[in-house]
Amino acid sequence: MTNRFRAIAAGTMLTVGSGSLGCGYILHPERRGAQSGAIDGATMVMDCLWLLVGIVPGVVALIVDFSSGAIYVNGHHAALHLTSEGLLAIKVPRASRPGRVEFRLVTASHQVLARKTAIVGPARPADELVELRLAQPAHEPVYLEVSNPDGRAARLESAIETARL
Repeated sequence: MTNRFRAIAAGTMLTVGSGSLGCGYILHPERRGAQSGAIDGATMVMDCLWLLVGIVPGVVALIVDFSSGAIYVNGHHAALHLTSEGLLAIKVPRASRPGRVEFRLVTASHQVLARKTAIVGPARPADELVELRLAQPAHEPVYLEVSNPDGRAARLESAIETARL
């Protein structure tokens, strides 16, 4: 009887313990901190599957994922941050063909505050960084814009967060 009780207790503790680590929290750490957005259906289904094991693990998994923000696909928080000195470091993306890419920090009114050109391609180092520095503080939201030699440009949807002094 004692061994059976220990097995049930150990199984219950393992189930509750693993249920408290919601699937989205483990599988999508980059989403932590999101406060809203579209709910990821796959993460929601995995969390609800914990309800089959027991009410407590399922509810705990849902609470962990909703409270951490890991269940949201596109949260409203910036992924880029300017330092208090106005510096932004960006990892140069990998590209299948060699070419040039221009990174710009621009305001909402399209004023260019900083720009830097980087060479991309398959032979470039994987950890190469481009540093953009603001010459003066911006008085409106700052966005990252990337353009190729053809003149096509893309702007990040959300403004870059600025570090507080």
